[in-house]
Amino acid sequence: MSKWMQIRVRVEPVYKKSFAKDFPKLYAVVTGLDNSLIDQNPSLMDLVPLVVRLSQEKTLEPGLSNAIEHYGPKIVELHRQISDAVGGWKLGDAEKLLYELEDNFVSFEKELG
Repeated sequence: MSKWMQIRVRVEPVYKKSFAKDFPKLYAVVTGLDNSLIDQNPSLMDLVPLVVRLSQEKTLEPGLSNAIEHYGPKIVELHRQISDAVGGWKLGDAEKLLYELEDNFVSFEKELG
C-alpha cells in the first residue's frame, strides 16, 4: 500500500427514484432505527448491518419478523461474499452477487406486507 494514497472500490446506490420510493416499507423500518437515513439514499449493502440489528430485536411485528427470518441470513451471507469479491478485485463476481442481493431485498420488501 502506498504511504499516502489508497485505491478504493465501493458499491454506490443507484435507485430509479430513491430508496424511500423504491423500498417504502423497508425505508420506514430502517429510518425508525436510524433517523440519519431519512434524507439519504443508502446502498442496499449499507443496510445489511441494520438488518442484523433488527434480527436481534426481541419484539418485532410478525411481517417484519418473518421477512428477517426468510431473507436475513441470505442477505448477510451475500454481503459477506460481495465484500470478499470486491476486496479480491473479482468485480464480475461481485456484480452477479449484487443482483442476487437486490433480488433478496425486493423479496424482503414484498414480505413486509
